[in-house]
Amino acid sequence: SDTKFDCDCDSGYVTLTLNLTVNKHTFSSAKRVETYVKPQPGEIDNVVRAHPDDKKARPDMYDTWRYEVMLAVEDKSVSGGERPKDMPSEPKYEQGPITPGPWRCRACYADRFKTMYFKLNPDGAKNCEGPCGKPREEAGWSIWLEFKDLPASQKSIIHHREAPKIKNILWTKWPGSEIEYEDDSAFNGAPPSA
Repeated sequence: SDTKFDCDCDSGYVTLTLNLTVNKHTFSSAKRVETYVKPQPGEIDNVVRAHPDDKKARPDMYDTWRYEVMLAVEDKSVSGGERPKDMPSEPKYEQGPITPGPWRCRACYADRFKTMYFKLNPDGAKNCEGPCGKPREEAGWSIWLEFKDLPASQKSIIHHREAPKIKNILWTKWPGSEIEYEDDSAFNGAPPSA
């Protein structure tokens, strides 16, 4: 069952009541996996960025944005531990058909720190204009997913990257809790800064 906590936070001028809904399964277990688990082909390898149009249209509403993601492919040069049996598997996504517009090369993105190449290829480019020079179908490309369609592991990374600091502080005590503010209008829908 859920547990509700009411926290009064004095931000200097206004007292804010936070309601935290904590699910029993959200608490961290004492057992931690310290090794890197190599993603399987089709799983999300990395979240590249949030869509700039979404950020501009809905600032501070990161859980409504679309995210550019790179899918993992089989790569013998990447090593990592096997997924533990008690760790749930990640969902797999399809590369899908070629979409119009500028595109980011998966092969070049994988080597971005060696080549320092981060650019998008122009709309209509059939081959990557970056260091790999591969055809788009061979190299692969990033895809866009809405926040709600991301797996929990990637949502967690985005929460820590984009959420207000007070939420990250509360999540250290109550991981995965849902945080609501009694008076959303007091801070323009966002909590006070920590």
